[in-house]
Amino acid sequence: MTTFDLTITKTISASPQTVFDAWLSPKALATFMTPAEGMSVSKAESDASIGGKYLIVMKAGEQELPHTGVYKEIEKYSKLVFTWNNPFNEVESLVTLTFAECGDGETELTLHHEGFASEESRNNHNGGWTTITDTLETKLAS
Repeated sequence: MTTFDLTITKTISASPQTVFDAWLSPKALATFMTPAEGMSVSKAESDASIGGKYLIVMKAGEQELPHTGVYKEIEKYSKLVFTWNNPFNEVESLVTLTFAECGDGETELTLHHEGFASEESRNNHNGGWTTITDTLETKLAS
């Protein structure tokens, strides 16, 4: 079966530790996991351990969109790998985040999401992840 992948790289004005920790903190996840204007997070949970699960319930109007997965790899401050399930995906996919120090107090965040069943799904997620990483950068800068 053919699958589609995407990669987004973003420089964030915060240390790798700060950026890494944001991806595992329910409080932080609730502030930046919003893939489109007008969306919010009504619930965020994270068992930040290998084999631990997370739940992020994104809200668009009155519609709740649960996103779930399992942490596969956690390399403190450098790499995070987790499965990704949501109401729109036909198959489970995999997200790999890498965090590299790239300057004084800056982090190069690379997000690689693999295993999309369709080009449309990949393209939709590309827009969502771009907005999420932009929001993360804004939240960490404030």
